[in-house]
Amino acid sequence: MSDKERKEFIEALKAHTQKLSKDKKASRKFLVDTGIITDKGNLRKPYKHLCIPQDQD
Repeated sequence: MSDKERKEFIEALKAHTQKLSKDKKASRKFLVDTGIITDKGNLRKPYKHLCIPQDQD
């Protein structure tokens, strides 16, 4: 991966992060779609050991 490609990728990640951080529904859908949480909002088994604040608004 070239430096230019890396910078473009990082910028795309930052844009996606900002989009998700502003929209609670979109961020929840992302977490469900990637398999991190269940539809009910519970952490899936591989992620249960993580310390994540549950009440962020």
